Amino acid sequence: MPLVQKTLTLAAGATSDNILANTNYEFVDGNVRLRVASAVDTAGTSATADTFLNVSVNNAEYSKDVSVPALVTGAPFGVLNGSYINNDLLTTGSQRNRVLVRFTNDTAATRTIRCGVFIGG
Repeated sequence: MPLVQKTLTLAAGATSDNILANTNYEFVDGNVRLRVASAVDTAGTSATADTFLNVSVNNAEYSKDVSVPALVTGAPFGVLNGSYINNDLLTTGSQRNRVLVRFTNDTAATRTIRCGVFIGG
């Protein structure tokens, strides 16, 4: 099962590009499970709910401005760690589906975001 995992550095007020852009998994078939996990490193700040996730497949939104959880010391990041799973979905239809996963930093400071998309399992 493929895994796309990235660490993003996102400037204040910025929105990321689609993390699946230019990968083999930007488009997937119907009936494919996608598990999206993310965490924001808030070490040294008082930030909590200031970084947001948006997930859509074709024209359907599955996550709209969902608060990204803080990375917790002692809880390793991964798409199988339930503490960090933001969305678990199954694509529909028989056509190819375009998956968009983007983050928005709604703060006045740069944030580091860990994200992963587990495809097909």
